[in-house]
Amino acid sequence: MEKYSSRRQAVLEAIKNNRCHPSADMIYEECRKTIPNISLATVYRNLAYYEKRGLVGRVAGCGEKERYDIETDTHCHSICRICGKIEDIPYPEEMKKFLDGYCCDRLFDSYGLSFYNVCEECKSK
Repeated sequence: MEKYSSRRQAVLEAIKNNRCHPSADMIYEECRKTIPNISLATVYRNLAYYEKRGLVGRVAGCGEKERYDIETDTHCHSICRICGKIEDIPYPEEMKKFLDGYCCDRLFDSYGLSFYNVCEECKSK
């Protein structure tokens, strides 16, 4: 059994409370509100801990730093090319069935799909 860590818990809470797929820097700034002396290295270490256990997913952004996702179910991402906003979108059921079958028959244990666009906020500017 692993020892409880208030820093580890703070990292998880920062991701849960920030549904915009935060970067490690964003998580770090959120954690500093309650734990001022937390380090960025601690945030990265705990993100790796949660990712390894399947509690957090990683999303590669549009030319940005990696972002993190608390939703670990199978879904796609829509990523704005201008502001980097990431939104969850469901896989069409037919595509999910195909990809699940394709991955199960191969060496892959998971998959991800991202679509790139310009979000409504950026279009209106």
